[in-house]
Amino acid sequence: MQQPVKRLIDFFKPETYKLAIDQDSEALTFSGKVQITGTFLKLPLTFHASELVIKSVAVNGQSYEFAVDDKAQELTISAPQSALGKAVVEIEFSGSITRPMHGLYPCFFEHDGKQKRLLATQCESHHAREVFPCIDEPEAKATFQLNLTVPASDTVVSNTPLLSTDAIPGTSLATRHFETTPIMSTYLLAWVSGELIYEEAISDHGVQVRTYATPVHEGKLAYSVEVACKSMDFMDDYFDIAYPLKKFDQIALPDFAAGAMENWGCVTFRESALLYDPVLSDLSDKQYVSEVVIHEMSHQWFGNLVTMRWWEDLWLNEGFASWIPYLVRDELNPEWKMWEQFATSDLMVGLRADSLENTHPIVVKINSPEEIRSAFDSISYDKGCSVINLLFNYIGKTAFRDGLRNYLKKHAYANAETADLWSAWAESSGKDVASFMSTWTEKPGFPIVSVTSTETTSSLTQQRFFTNKGHAVDTTVWPIPLLRSSEDTEVFTTPTLEINGLQKLNAGQPGFYRAIYSGPIKSKFEKTISDGTMTPVDVLGLINDAGESAKAGY
Repeated sequence: MQQPVKRLIDFFKPETYKLAIDQDSEALTFSGKVQITGTFLKLPLTFHASELVIKSVAVNGQSYEFAVDDKAQELTISAPQSALGKAVVEIEFSGSITRPMHGLYPCFFEHDGKQKRLLATQCESHHAREVFPCIDEPEAKATFQLNLTVPASDTVVSNTPLLSTDAIPGTSLATRHFETTPIMSTYLLAWVSGELIYEEAISDHGVQVRTYATPVHEGKLAYSVEVACKSMDFMDDYFDIAYPLKKFDQIALPDFAAGAMENWGCVTFRESALLYDPVLSDLSDKQYVSEVVIHEMSHQWFGNLVTMRWWEDLWLNEGFASWIPYLVRDELNPEWKMWEQFATSDLMVGLRADSLENTHPIVVKINSPEEIRSAFDSISYDKGCSVINLLFNYIGKTAFRDGLRNYLKKHAYANAETADLWSAWAESSGKDVASFMSTWTEKPGFPIVSVTSTETTSSLTQQRFFTNKGHAVDTTVWPIPLLRSSEDTEVFTTPTLEINGLQKLNAGQPGFYRAIYSGPIKSKFEKTISDGTMTPVDVLGLINDAGESAKAGY
């Protein structure tokens, strides 16, 4: 069995970072100094550091020997027992700006016939250690004060507003000093520097919102600003907590490995996920931009304000942030019929991925940094989104919202675990949410419900659904809300169940399961499909005798 990952928060608890970085965009190198205040809890004195050249280390003004373990990505300081307790650590270092799109890396673009570059950071999940020595774990929250030396002509965007600029005499360089961040995790620290343009607006609640891009994309920035303003105001009200920073910046990067990254107040995007051309883009482009902007906006509270304690709870951050764009866009753009789209997108993708024998539970143990990336998959995002929607419909909209509000207020600027959110929803709904959700999140797969009807009753049987008909036996029993209507709270918690009537289960497809019908109810459904009275979404929820989605018919 693989050993649990070593947690450096157990050795040192940081409080503040004062970080000075000098970037050389031509040589693609950087140098820096970091002053870290905090408390040493036990020996050895250890920080994360990867691909960095460590030049010197001092603790409370005294220099010490040190060693770097490249495999473990750790910097260990040879300090005595007397160094334990409150401390100020000063480390001088240097590193390379490398092309793999993490740590500090270059983004290339062409403008006016010239090749140009931006420099950008990508610190999630465990890449802050490639930029400066730190405790690179979500639980190790601290404040950050950034001082960045770059060409004076560069536009520089970071998590917080620019505080001041100092020109460096005799050079074309300047040092930009940024305001101190809120308490946050290392993976949320970010900056982008280079030639950028922007459009801006002030939200109804008074926050400055900007979208930045290279000059190539002039005229494509306004829509993402509009979406960000509207969704921020909505979430201020929905979470009952005002967006806690002075500004919200969105930056389109020419080179970006993911769709977007929720760095607090300095969100970075792939260009196609942020830019909308009012002449050439179509409705699908508009909906995609709105989806990604709202996804990242939700993380400003759910992930940034309250952060998972460890990466095994990543699914909850990403599942929630994948779900909330449906709620927000349904409010802002009801004509888009987002809940119908949900049934044909995230729900279907999650069901398809989870029908395989080699799927995995939503909650997975993370034992090393290399395993973190594996958690960013369809199970975390699409199934995670779908089971959150299941809970939303099971406990009700008001209890769901109130539980979120209580959770965010209780754990603001700190860390939490999935169980803390279950507890908040249990309190707001009066239901045993932890027991209800455990099977959906801790077991792989999903159930198919076979419904055999007479004229007056229906017999229900549940079993795990596999695409492969030669699968091994799985005796998991899920707590399945029948959801025959929006008021239906009955839960199917046994292998079989007898119910009255011939109603369709899972009306509107809020549940993460499918059903197959036989007897009079099947004939009833065949008639409603043929005469067009069954909604397309409910048709998708039916399974035919071959175990396939009905889609265009039963």
